[in-house]
Amino acid sequence: MSDKTALWDKLGRTDPSHTKQFTRAGGFKGTAIKPMWSYRRMTEEFGPCGTGWGVCEPKFDVVPAGDETLVYCTVSIWYEKRDQTAFGVGGDKVVSKTSSGIRSDDEAFKKAYTDAVTNAMKMIGVGADVHMGMFDDNKYVNTIAKEFEEDKKKPEAPKPISAAEQKRQLAAIDDDLLDANSEVDVKRLVDIWANIAERDGWSTEYWNEARRRFAAKRASFPKPVTDAEALQHPMNA
Repeated sequence: MSDKTALWDKLGRTDPSHTKQFTRAGGFKGTAIKPMWSYRRMTEEFGPCGTGWGVCEPKFDVVPAGDETLVYCTVSIWYEKRDQTAFGVGGDKVVSKTSSGIRSDDEAFKKAYTDAVTNAMKMIGVGADVHMGMFDDNKYVNTIAKEFEEDKKKPEAPKPISAAEQKRQLAAIDDDLLDANSEVDVKRLVDIWANIAERDGWSTEYWNEARRRFAAKRASFPKPVTDAEALQHPMNA
C-alpha cells in the first residue's frame, strides 16, 4: 500500500454477501457486485451522493444491430471535488432476438446506466478484488467473508454530530451563559460542555468557537480590585 493506491486499497475490498454469481450466453460465468454496495462504499468514503460524490449527466446512444437494438450509456462520476472525475461505459439490449422471437426490454436504459456508473466507480478501486478475478479463488472469498463478519461484530464508534447539530449546541451554550454570573459558573459550564464535545465528536473549529464564547463571558465580569489599585483610589489619597 502506498499513498498513490490508498483510496484503491480502501475501496477495493468487497463483502461477498453483496455479490452474486451470473452466467452469460455462451457459458461465461463470473461474479457481479450488487450496485447498492458500490453506492454505499462511495458514501462511506466521501459522504452523501450530491455532497461528497455524484454522477454527471449520462449520454445514451442507441445502435441498431440487425434484428436487435443496443443501447450504450457513457457517464462520469465525481468524487471529493466536482472536477475530479472518472468515466464509465455500460450497455444492454433494448430489443433482442431469442428462440421464441423478438423481445423488448423496457429497463435496458436503466441497466446500461447502472452498468456505466459502476464501471466508472471501479476506475478508482470500488470492488477491485472482484474485477481483478480474486473472487475466483475460494480461499480468498472465505477469508474476506470472515473479515467482514468480524467487522460487523465490532461495536461501532460514535459518529460525529452534524454541523447543524453543533450549531444548535452552540446556541444552547449561549443560553447557559446568560445564567452564568461568575467565573465559577463559567468554569462549571466549560467542564460540562467539554465532556459533551468529546462524547459527540465536535470538530476543532466548533470547540474553538465555544471556547471563544466562554472567554467572552469571562471578560464581561468586572475585574477584582487589587491592593495596589485600592491604595491609589482618590478616597485613600
